[in-house]
Amino acid sequence: MTMERQVDSTNEPQLEDICRATAVVGIDLQPVFLQVVTNGEELRRRCSLLLASANLVGIKIHLTEQVPEKLGGCDDELLALAPSASRFKKSTFSAFGADGFEESLRVAGIEHLLIAGVETSICVYQTALDARHYGFDVTILTDCVSCRRPSDGEWALKALQDADCHTLAMESVLYSLLGTADNPLFRDFSKLVKKYDT
Repeated sequence: MTMERQVDSTNEPQLEDICRATAVVGIDLQPVFLQVVTNGEELRRRCSLLLASANLVGIKIHLTEQVPEKLGGCDDELLALAPSASRFKKSTFSAFGADGFEESLRVAGIEHLLIAGVETSICVYQTALDARHYGFDVTILTDCVSCRRPSDGEWALKALQDADCHTLAMESVLYSLLGTADNPLFRDFSKLVKKYDT
């Protein structure tokens, strides 16, 4: 199930089915990393919009934390926007090395991952490759990922495109899901965009 599939917004069960089979994966959104990646504050804002929007449309959220006992957990403001998110500790760079991560996706019937987080060239890259290996569709949300060296991220995204991952800006995906300004969720989504675009 890919985001390129056209959504008929008059058929709400179809939108619900797509959202039910989709998960946001927020990789290592921890202050220790957000402080050192390029445009970390902007990344946190974009991820805030992502998490709030995922809650609005009913997309499940999975968050990973890299060695949180040493590096600290996920950013508190982001956690507050995802109170029901599944959280996974890891020491591997790929999220698929975290205990229970893949099983949680399978049990929930997830087919498509929307990946955000850090770093594009390391944990995002390895998670996306593993996701494709395990048969998941993958979209990297290009404005919701970052790394210390932007050129590394650019090359990683090109390599992921070659590995059959999709790369799109977050709002491209979300507006595609909504399909029309007549969607009953559109007004609330527009408010979120204005809130986090400032």
